[in-house]
Amino acid sequence: MSFVSKNEIENFAFNDCVIIKRDVKADRVSYTVEALIVKPNNSQNTNYTKSYAGTAVINFIGGEELSGVKDGYRKYDANDNIVEEVADTVLDDMTLENIVKNCGDMYLCGIDRIPEKDNEYVLFLEKQPEVEFDTCPADSYQIKIKCDEIIVTWDKYLNKVEE
Repeated sequence: MSFVSKNEIENFAFNDCVIIKRDVKADRVSYTVEALIVKPNNSQNTNYTKSYAGTAVINFIGGEELSGVKDGYRKYDANDNIVEEVADTVLDDMTLENIVKNCGDMYLCGIDRIPEKDNEYVLFLEKQPEVEFDTCPADSYQIKIKCDEIIVTWDKYLNKVEE
């Protein structure tokens, strides 16, 4: 890979990011993604502006997915009254494994470092709606992962991000 970014996950944006596949090896958990945005302050950004990376691989070295939560939601009527409320649900181990094994075509909405924990991060995943432009809430998840380091690799830059 031409570009290698180590431990600077905060220097990426995930606005349009889609997971292509997940791969688990003895020493890492990897997510292959498309439409990852490299921010200008990333050490590997030679364009000095927000730019899309080509197909990228996010490697969680020594990675282990620890736990997960399915996000709840609230529905309101036109008068701002709650019509329906669904609480967050903690995922059991089997459901968590099923979600991460089948995360291809899910949006990767972000990766945040957990401030009070060393080397722990939260991945924000969201299923694509079954019907395009569907306004019903999509299933979204928060997956906690622990790793020694995060290495993101990609071969080339695509277009600059137009805002």
